[in-house]
Amino acid sequence: MALQELLCTKCKVVKPVGQFHKELRNPLRDYKRTQCKDCDLEKNRKYIAANREMINRKRTAKDRETKRFFPAELFEQRLTEQGGVCAICKAKEAGGRGQFHADHDHQKEKPRGVLCHSCNVGLGHFFDNIELIEAALEYLKKYEKENK
Repeated sequence: MALQELLCTKCKVVKPVGQFHKELRNPLRDYKRTQCKDCDLEKNRKYIAANREMINRKRTAKDRETKRFFPAELFEQRLTEQGGVCAICKAKEAGGRGQFHADHDHQKEKPRGVLCHSCNVGLGHFFDNIELIEAALEYLKKYEKENK
């Protein structure tokens, strides 16, 4: 039987289970965090306020690095060429962090296209390795045929 309520370890209030975030360390299990969403939000706001300079410095460095080989004009050009959608799955919404990603070749530092969050992360998990991606495609085809 599933729990209906949990005790927040921070504010010590018993709240419905929906008021707790899922524990991300193991998304396959239905573990809930020990602090409620309100307490998590408060903790995150305090962290951001205390570390704003460091957070902004990291964002600025990442932006500079991205713009070095994928300028904003090229990003807009590629997105327009793609019809305002992801170059791979054709999604109209970027998903994930809320904006499309500038994809680039990490070895040659050359721009490629504009991707949604899922496709960008997917390529990253395959290390941009064409052989791995082809092997994954064959794997999916094999089980698609077996499961028909």
